[in-house]
Amino acid sequence: MDESDRRIIDNLHAFADREIVPIEEALGATFTNPRLHYDETGKETPAITDARRRARMKSAEAGFYTMFCSKKFGGEDLGIRLWFLCWESMFHRYGMPKTQLVYEILSTFFSGPHEVWNHASEELRAEVMPGLATGKLQGCFGLTEPDAGSDSWMMRTQAVRDGSDWIINGSKQWTTNSPTADFIMLYAVTDKAMLTARKGGVTCFYVPTSTPGFKVESVLSILGELGGNEGILSFTDMRVPDKYRIGELNRGFDLAMLGVRHGRLANAGRTLGTARWALEKAIDYAKVRRTFGAALAEHQTIQNYLADATIKLYAGRLMALDAATKADLGRDIRTEASMAKAFCTQAAFEIIDKCMQIHGGMGLANETKLYQALHQARATHVTEGPNEIQRRSIAQNLLRGRVDLTFE
Repeated sequence: MDESDRRIIDNLHAFADREIVPIEEALGATFTNPRLHYDETGKETPAITDARRRARMKSAEAGFYTMFCSKKFGGEDLGIRLWFLCWESMFHRYGMPKTQLVYEILSTFFSGPHEVWNHASEELRAEVMPGLATGKLQGCFGLTEPDAGSDSWMMRTQAVRDGSDWIINGSKQWTTNSPTADFIMLYAVTDKAMLTARKGGVTCFYVPTSTPGFKVESVLSILGELGGNEGILSFTDMRVPDKYRIGELNRGFDLAMLGVRHGRLANAGRTLGTARWALEKAIDYAKVRRTFGAALAEHQTIQNYLADATIKLYAGRLMALDAATKADLGRDIRTEASMAKAFCTQAAFEIIDKCMQIHGGMGLANETKLYQALHQARATHVTEGPNEIQRRSIAQNLLRGRVDLTFE
């Protein structure tokens, strides 16, 4: 990490300490108690939604929210390598549960003014860019469906042209942020023949969630939580003007992949950062907790746990940094991003699990927050494409001679 990167990360930490952590602290039990965090339907309460929006807008005002976006949209275009380092450093520094708000500091490809908006019309950009750039708008990414999970070619949500509009019918699920989002980046079938032949046929649309026919059917709670940010959505005769179409007709999958690859590296950064946070807690605990007349840290089994965790962190970090460096050089990192995502999320889960084991009974206690870290790491095995799908893609590219095992 060079001096410029270090300065940006230090400034990012100072901003979070000054502006974001106080928002969380002011919420008190509303933030930390699931019974107050979610309402009776499982949706986050207005206080939490407002806190997330304030965090985004404060970050935008300070210049952090859009710093990885294109200069065309007011960003600094700082690159993917620093993007990974920022996610890793924030989740390492703040751990659980503060990362729920820290997550809002950097815009994502479906919420902020990212590369995908180069493919939108001038009219649409003029309408939405102010809200995107200031963090006022919260978006969600609508690709996954009940019968089309990892295999998006099974998509059924359909958009039919009607004059200057499109009529959309269908459903989506596991759509993160959808219960409280202001808009959805929605993918729908516009050419069934192309889709059946797996040659395209899907188009991307910007759709405000206030559009008649848009409905959040239910909130999906995961891993024993009382609520969540994932939703099941339905669309009934939803009329969307063609000016809200993003990108070329029938080429929506190309747009989806623009953000997914970067999202996989962000997942690697977040999980590795959280694993480092958990490892440091385990190291501190192992030094002071005594069993059988000696500190835990003196027992060989505990030393092996710590050593194995460190090896996995080191390997995962180098893998992700290599992928990010290649991305900044303009290389196609589909395979590298898949490898980094699969390895780092699995490694992080294993590290956090061993850190809980080092803590013994305290590792299961709510107060250590390690269970939250384990939940987060487990969920990332599925998000941004399940790890099994990553392995499938890696193997296919390997067999086609498209895997580059050199390092930058």
